[in-house]
Amino acid sequence: MNTINSGYKKTLRFVFTVSCLTFVCSILSQNSNAQSPVVTKITFQKDKYNRIFIPVKIDRDSMSLLFGTYAKPLRLTPYFQSTRSLSPSGDILTLVAPNGRPHDRLLFYSPKITVGKLKFRSEQAIVNYAFPDTIIAGATGTEMVYRYNWMINNDQNQISISKQPFTPSAAFTTINYKNDSYPKVAVEIAGIKTNFALDFGSGAGFQINSRSDLGRKLIADYNLKPVKRILSDIHAKQVRDTIYEVNVPGLLFNGIQLPQQKIQLSSAFPQNIVGTGFLGDYNVILNNSRKRKIGNTVILEKRLSK
Repeated sequence: MNTINSGYKKTLRFVFTVSCLTFVCSILSQNSNAQSPVVTKITFQKDKYNRIFIPVKIDRDSMSLLFGTYAKPLRLTPYFQSTRSLSPSGDILTLVAPNGRPHDRLLFYSPKITVGKLKFRSEQAIVNYAFPDTIIAGATGTEMVYRYNWMINNDQNQISISKQPFTPSAAFTTINYKNDSYPKVAVEIAGIKTNFALDFGSGAGFQINSRSDLGRKLIADYNLKPVKRILSDIHAKQVRDTIYEVNVPGLLFNGIQLPQQKIQLSSAFPQNIVGTGFLGDYNVILNNSRKRKIGNTVILEKRLSK
C-alpha cells in the first residue's frame, strides 16, 4: 500500500514538473516573439536628385509616393479628388505662401494606403496640384512617417520599417529634435546659425530662403547675381522664383565641419532646408519615439559606395 502511494506521488510530481516547464517555455516563447521586431522591407526607386519614391497601393491603385519629411499632412494628386476617393475631414490647414500671405487648404481623409504589409487608414491629406497624376501619387508627410521607425539604405535602395527603433552600425552624426513638426538640424554658415529642415522630398543640397538674414548676407558678401528666374507651383500656384547659387568654403552641420558646399538660394521656398542632394550621400535612420520627453532622432551613416 505504501509502495503504491509512493509511486503515485512520484508520478504526480513528474506530471506537475513537466507542466510547469511547458508553461514557462510557452511564456518565454511568447515574450521572445513579442520583443522581436517585425521589419517590413520595401525596395524603392530614386531619381537623379536621390529623392526616394516608395511603391504603395492607394485603395485599388498601385502607385508611388515621394518620401517627404517636411509637410505635416499627406499630399495627393487631384486624381483622388476627381474619383471621390477623398472624404472631407471638416478641418482647415493654414499655409503661408512665399509672399508671407496665409491661405487655407481643405483637409481630407485619404483612402487606405498599403506599404508592403503595412496599412495606413484615413490619413489627413491635402490636394497638391504640383504633382502630375502621371508621375507620382503624392508625398508622405510627417504624420504618416511618425507612425513607424524607418531605415533608409541608399546603397541597396531599400527602406526598412519597424515599430521598434533601429540601432546604427557606424553613425556619422546623430541629430536630435523635438517631435513637434518636421526634423530639423542646426547649420552655421558665414557666422549665422539657424535651423534647417531635413526634407527628403527635396532634391536640393543646402537651400536657403534668399529673403532670410542668411540669404541676404550671402547675396551681399558674394555679390551674387540670379542664375535663373522661373515660375514655380510647388508651394503656391504660379509663383515667380529667383534662383542664386554659391559655393561656400565650409559650414557647420550639427557641429561638424563640412568643406566646400554648394548653396542654392530661392525666393520661393519658405524655409531653409537640407535635401537629398546632401542626405542622399548617407544611409539614414529615422527613429520616431512619439513621446515628447524622449524626442526623435535622425542618424546619418556613411554609405558603402561613398
